Amino acid sequence: MIQRVQSIFLFLITVAMTAVIFAPIWAGQGEGVTATLTATELTIDKGTEGDAINTIAIAIVSGLSAVVALFSLISFNDRMKQVKINLLNAVLIFAVIGLNMYYGYMQGTEIVGENNGKFEIGFFLPVFAIVFNSMANRFIQRDEKKVRDSISGRLRD
Repeated sequence: MIQRVQSIFLFLITVAMTAVIFAPIWAGQGEGVTATLTATELTIDKGTEGDAINTIAIAIVSGLSAVVALFSLISFNDRMKQVKINLLNAVLIFAVIGLNMYYGYMQGTEIVGENNGKFEIGFFLPVFAIVFNSMANRFIQRDEKKVRDSISGRLRD
């Protein structure tokens, strides 16, 4: 049911994780070197020559997370199944955060030097998605409690 508040959070997870694929994640500039991380590659520009490191894993895991959130959205009939799906999605989102940290902080700072880079919006979107995921789980569990209370109330009568 789209009118449930957790549906809004699940939709926002889908939007955020899809946006990670298209948004810049990290950018850095050092001595004659500029590096930019997106979900598909870490581009290194050394003035006259350039190089790229394949980071398609970020795009794949982020896209998978968006699909899992969409699947959770349409699984509204079974609330406990939704909670389990959201747990899987939390693992996927943390994997995206880990990949972002690895390619941005570890690989990027190796290229441009320490303290010469900054995280862009694509890094923070998975953090928002984790918050949305926990909020969706909270409201799903609240709905489950209401249903169980109403069933146990009917059984007592």
